[in-house]
Amino acid sequence: MPYDLPAKSSKLPRGCIVFCATQRTGSTMIFDDFRNLLGCEPIYSERLYEEIILKKEPLAWPALWKQIEAEWPPGSVPATKIMFRYAPQISHHIVGLPTSQPAQPSKFVPADFEDLALFFADAIWVHVRRQDVFAQAVSMYLAEATQVWEDRAGGATSASTAPPPPYDTARMLSYLRKFVAEREQWSRFFGWYGIKPLTIDYEHAVAEYPQYMAPLLARAGLAMLPSPAPRRLFKLGTPLNETYATRLRADARREPDLGKIV
Repeated sequence: MPYDLPAKSSKLPRGCIVFCATQRTGSTMIFDDFRNLLGCEPIYSERLYEEIILKKEPLAWPALWKQIEAEWPPGSVPATKIMFRYAPQISHHIVGLPTSQPAQPSKFVPADFEDLALFFADAIWVHVRRQDVFAQAVSMYLAEATQVWEDRAGGATSASTAPPPPYDTARMLSYLRKFVAEREQWSRFFGWYGIKPLTIDYEHAVAEYPQYMAPLLARAGLAMLPSPAPRRLFKLGTPLNETYATRLRADARREPDLGKIV
């Protein structure tokens, strides 16, 4: 049964956007597309992770959120991105609780997400997904092995010169299980709080730039630039990704808990 959030406060942010994702769903590209189509310069999409999880002495939440809002020009809508794996830590930080709990939750626990849902009660929620979760798991494995995480216009990120890593069944199956679980748990989060997110699939975003962003811009009351700028981030993948994804799909058929997704 969905949870009824307390009455909304006038102090809550109005007209902000929260991109909810798991790793290797193209969320960095999608976040940058949103800024790019508004004429904004690139910024680091996981500022909350950087400021709350990585820093020994993070800013108090009110000051940090003011910094996030300041990264967006007047007339636009501030946005942030949150991965499921550290969402509870952000939720706890919002109300001043310690953020030392495990950063890799496997299940949605309302007590660990409630303050996040409450603070962003007036937000536009966006669920970023990847339809091909096998390709997602392979992407994670190869990115971690090569340390090549993105393909940015202008050559800001160079391709790895190291030999491609060998196929590793155990590691890729572990990523597959993790990503399937996180996608399901985001859905549980939305359902629990009665949130109806706008969904963006990675495959659609790759193929339909800039048109795929139109529903989100319309919901936020924004318009893209008359002459949209070319995309700044691109799909990162090679024929090896496809080969490994096909092999992983076959391996998953032999796993009782994964048969339903093949």
